[in-house]
Amino acid sequence: MQFQFALIVLSLWICIIEELRMRDPSFPDVSHGVLIHRVIAGSPGNRAGMKPGDVIIEINGVKVNTSEEIYNAVRTSESLNVLVRRGADLLMLHMTPESTE
Repeated sequence: MQFQFALIVLSLWICIIEELRMRDPSFPDVSHGVLIHRVIAGSPGNRAGMKPGDVIIEINGVKVNTSEEIYNAVRTSESLNVLVRRGADLLMLHMTPESTE
């Protein structure tokens, strides 16, 4: 069984964060995380309230640095508490991954 939450994401390395800040001074003030590029309509991520431009900082209280860490959390957890940075705000979103059987 596989689980998904239907997001297209980008791991944020320091060089990527610096580049994004040069292009957009309003880019969130983060030192790590995973940028949400796209949210699939009707997906668990969409229902949880995730939006393009959000940066996932933690899942279930664990710091997130790479997209692989997100995929591991989705595969191993029945529900996810996701801390995201949206602009200057920190939001806690709750999500339940869906089975893709």
